[in-house]
Amino acid sequence: MNKKNFRENPALQFVTTDVPHEETEVPQGFRPNPEFVEKKTKRVQIVMQPSLYEKAKKQAEKEGLSFNAYLHKVLEEVLQEE
Repeated sequence: MNKKNFRENPALQFVTTDVPHEETEVPQGFRPNPEFVEKKTKRVQIVMQPSLYEKAKKQAEKEGLSFNAYLHKVLEEVLQEE
C-alpha cells in the first residue's frame, strides 16, 4: 500500500503559511516572534441578511478585494477602535 501524499491536498490552500501577512510584515533587520505568527486559519460560518451580504459584496468589489478579505479588513478596523 502506498503512503498518502498530504502535500497535494486541496484543503491546504485554505491554510496560511509561516510567511507573515503583508500588513504584519516584519521590518528589515528584525525577526518575527514565533509566538505571534499565526500558522493556521479558523473557519467561521456566518448568517446574514441577503441585503447586507449584497452591500458588503459590492463594497468588496469596489475595493478590489474578495468578500473574505473585505470582512477581515472591516473586522480589523472595528476591533482596532476598541
